[in-house]
Amino acid sequence: MHAFYDDFGLLVELTFDPCEYSQHEARHVLILPFWRGKLLFTRHRTRGIELPGGKIEPGESSLAAAVREVYEETGAVLEGIERIGQYTIDHSMRKDIYVARVLKYALIPSGSDVAATVVFDNIPTDLKGNPQFSRLLYDDVYPLALARARTHRLAQA
Repeated sequence: MHAFYDDFGLLVELTFDPCEYSQHEARHVLILPFWRGKLLFTRHRTRGIELPGGKIEPGESSLAAAVREVYEETGAVLEGIERIGQYTIDHSMRKDIYVARVLKYALIPSGSDVAATVVFDNIPTDLKGNPQFSRLLYDDVYPLALARARTHRLAQA
């Protein structure tokens, strides 16, 4: 279990232990989608570059929400996806973390809050304070989840 404060001063608790995260139902998802060894980001119209993710709709499973959010925010069709972790923010918001392999994607996704799909030649690792990226990625969730995801079979090119 990792515990730290995010850029907003809220306590974040992160686990990659399935025995822990399988016990708690999340209402949000965060996805690290890999395409040919590169990570797909989305450019939110107001927040900047971020990972796909969002709310789980009523009656929707966490997995279904992850697949839907990736499609809406990157236009990506997945060929594999797996939950790898979970985190809570301020003991109230709980998010499941997924790693996914992308079969294909669209440069201009269909979601109304997103402007484009973004792919870097080299996956950025240090995002803290970088104004190009959403402030939501400034905490330790991104580097810790990225390190975990990179070793997963779905992240391999």
